[in-house]
Amino acid sequence: MSEQLSAYEQQRVAYAQAHLAALAFIDRHLFEPLDLERVARAAGYSPWEFSRRFARMQGESVMAYVRGRRLETAAARLVADPQARLIELALECGFTSQAAFTRAFTRAFGEAPGRLRRSVDGASMLRRRRAAPGTRAPVLAERIEQLPELALVGLSGRFSPANYVEFAALWERQVALRQAAGRSRRDESFGVFSHREPGGAFEFVAASRAWADVAPAPLERVTLPAGRYLVFRHHMHEGSMLPQMNAAQESIGRARHRVGATWDFEHYPANFGEVRWIDHYLPLEADMRRVARPAPGRRAGDAPHREWTR
Repeated sequence: MSEQLSAYEQQRVAYAQAHLAALAFIDRHLFEPLDLERVARAAGYSPWEFSRRFARMQGESVMAYVRGRRLETAAARLVADPQARLIELALECGFTSQAAFTRAFTRAFGEAPGRLRRSVDGASMLRRRRAAPGTRAPVLAERIEQLPELALVGLSGRFSPANYVEFAALWERQVALRQAAGRSRRDESFGVFSHREPGGAFEFVAASRAWADVAPAPLERVTLPAGRYLVFRHHMHEGSMLPQMNAAQESIGRARHRVGATWDFEHYPANFGEVRWIDHYLPLEADMRRVARPAPGRRAGDAPHREWTR
């Protein structure tokens, strides 16, 4: 029997979808004139209500997010294109001078544009966000854990703010396939992240523990290596999970940069939602290598078998 959402829960789900759609709208029109009224109108809310809800959900104001996304895009350009001129990036981002752009960029990333371009490959750039009033700091408990090899099956996708709204659909497809195999909707799940880029783009696998040696199509098999992991348990308080998860990702992102992790994964316990914690795993002894070959027992052309190996 399916669970019936209350009117309040339905309202929260509807706004979460509207919020993700607003992020996609901002990305599609990022370098056009944008203000609170235009974004709120696209989301279907009044400016006052949308501003309040957006800050609560995202952890920063609408226009702070827009400015941040423009700076993240500029940072990616700086790393990818050695010939990119700062004055051109400044004007594209809406600044009237290179000096103003450099000051804002340095506040956002902790380094001036020229120094950041010379020092990183782009995957570890983290924008510092000025939290909206009332935003609570995440509660993270840190530990080191030795894990055996972990065999998973899941569905993958590439995500950025432009298509975060599709994230829930990937999970729903994965859960439906899991249920079709006789597993519970409320079983534990795993999310595997790789190929992160500045601005919140990443490749993601929505996964469960493997229940057979061969992953039934369209699921793909994912093998995570045995080894030592730095683990952060994120305990979430009551209320919307999205802003809490956003805040935790900023703290965990700094740790990911510190240990040099090129991929990571999250563990969501059984009955997640009622049980309000997530474990974030950063590998300490493994480098990621993507293997584009069929898993044992699969035919060429089937979904690939991904391995993260030492």
